[in-house]
Amino acid sequence: MAGYQDAIRRIASELHCDATEAAILASRNAADPAAYAKRLLARTGTTVMLVDNGFATTDTLTLPEQEQASAIPQREIIRLETVAESLIGSANDPREWYSSVRAAVRASIGRGAVGVKTICAYRATLKLQPVDTDALGVAFSATRLRAQRGEHPRLSGSALCHALLFEAAQECRELDVPLQVHCGWGDPDEDLAETSPLGLRPLFIDPTYRGLRVALLHCYPYHREAAYLCSVFPDVYMDLSLTIPFAGLEGGRAMREALGLCPTSKLLYASDASRYPEVFLVAATAHREALADALGELIDRRILDTATAVNAGRQVLAENAKRVYNLKD
Repeated sequence: MAGYQDAIRRIASELHCDATEAAILASRNAADPAAYAKRLLARTGTTVMLVDNGFATTDTLTLPEQEQASAIPQREIIRLETVAESLIGSANDPREWYSSVRAAVRASIGRGAVGVKTICAYRATLKLQPVDTDALGVAFSATRLRAQRGEHPRLSGSALCHALLFEAAQECRELDVPLQVHCGWGDPDEDLAETSPLGLRPLFIDPTYRGLRVALLHCYPYHREAAYLCSVFPDVYMDLSLTIPFAGLEGGRAMREALGLCPTSKLLYASDASRYPEVFLVAATAHREALADALGELIDRRILDTATAVNAGRQVLAENAKRVYNLKD
């Protein structure tokens, strides 16, 4: 896989060792873990991390612990489905469940969280449909029963997931925080054919959600569709996170294609990195190179002048995220 080989090259260059797995592991194992992680994270140029800890395990660092270990400020992104699953067992009906979820989201935002993320793409289709109350009632009862039996109440199916997403969208709009939506590329348990962001159109045209900021994550291979949505709807944003480090040459092409329609004020840097400091390093360096190559081509073709391109780079790498997530210096 080209993306993996590129990652090996980048890590080896940083560690000043041979570009082999064995040499990298030897260098890594010989270093002090904390100093090693801080060294690689410092090379990313990251000034704040937005962290989705919805799949955290018992040995995962808390945000304060991660901030202390990394010396980088951390801000929480709330994983919608994780919160909803934790509350469904104690709710008597869907409306009570919605109310509990929205209250939990408000409380987390009050404590400093800066956005909400949905993984509806993993649990249902992104072709959003009006809520079928009968189907919702059946799905709710079955999922609540699993929770009450002590089983994991994994949310799935359009009835539950779409209803939850619509409620979260209203809450995010009221709280003035963005809603992140996983689109496109992901793990094998999603149906890629059902993950195009075009299916999110109800969020963009229904007056109920006017003013809601929606951030489309990953997007590949639907990055052109995402760029189109960013160009025609005022509050839609996108990133290419997973695409850049993993897709080899396709990552650079995706950057060029995204910039074809997506305004530079709406494209966000993201790494989707977790656990390993090497992933943060590879994502950051590969992203900067892909962005520089794309903007450089626009300069060469006299589509942008140098000053405009430099400003666009600043927007994508930092300024857009500060604005969208209301991050203060």
